[in-house]
Amino acid sequence: MAGTALTTKEVARLLSVSEATIKRWADDGLIQSDKTVGGHRRFGLAGIARFQRERGAAPQRTAAQGARKPAFKEKVSTTLLFQHLIAGHEDETGALLINAYLHGTSLASLFDRVVTPAMHQLGDLWYRGELTIADEHLATQTAIAALQKLRGVIQLATPSELKALICGVEGDLHELPIHLSQVLLENDGWDVINLGPNTPFFAVAEALTKHRPRLLCISAKLMTDPDRLVRDYAEVHKAASKLGSAIVLGGDGFADSLLNQRFPSGFYAKNFEQLLSFTRSFAPTDGQ
Repeated sequence: MAGTALTTKEVARLLSVSEATIKRWADDGLIQSDKTVGGHRRFGLAGIARFQRERGAAPQRTAAQGARKPAFKEKVSTTLLFQHLIAGHEDETGALLINAYLHGTSLASLFDRVVTPAMHQLGDLWYRGELTIADEHLATQTAIAALQKLRGVIQLATPSELKALICGVEGDLHELPIHLSQVLLENDGWDVINLGPNTPFFAVAEALTKHRPRLLCISAKLMTDPDRLVRDYAEVHKAASKLGSAIVLGGDGFADSLLNQRFPSGFYAKNFEQLLSFTRSFAPTDGQ
């Protein structure tokens, strides 16, 4: 798949219909398409997303499809993703993520086994001085833009009454994990309120009282002042306990067992698979 243009076969797989049906919809003008010099149809992501919203068309995977392994090697995909991210190629990055999704990779697996390793590789290179801050920022913004392209074509479950509040700790500007969590939870039927990175805990406590979510997800890559954050977190924990809101912590910043104990919570998610498993304990969902 080149760029963000999907073939008839890929769109048919995405929408779980035959290629003939896609061609008929295109001929009827229901899905916008262009033709190559050779006369082959190509479908843009925006047009597919629009069709999904207007017609309710979305991929309905069977159990067998959900269990199918992707038709590419994850190691190669991580390498390709890294190359696209470092070059700032939004279209190619989006195409890679969508292609993985089309081949049956779950979002949690895609985020854990492809996106996260690529971002860790970028972080390691930056730490060793082989990448600049500008390089890392470009890669992150490229990943976020590509994620939004993926979000435009995936099947989002019908929002339920389950509401989640997500954020990053104060002093931590890493925002990609927060966006990944949002897409993962939205795909599973959660109504997500994203406060973004670098959110002071007093603001989190206020948001808890205002929105009264069932779930609070806090991400931390770095801890700039652990002692102060521990003190401020007490207000968050108190508000969550009063409202009956479950707290999930995630990210390397909370990984240390001793530090983790200083931030009492319902669960520490080591990866997106664990986050999804924990959140699904609240209620059945229609997500994938």
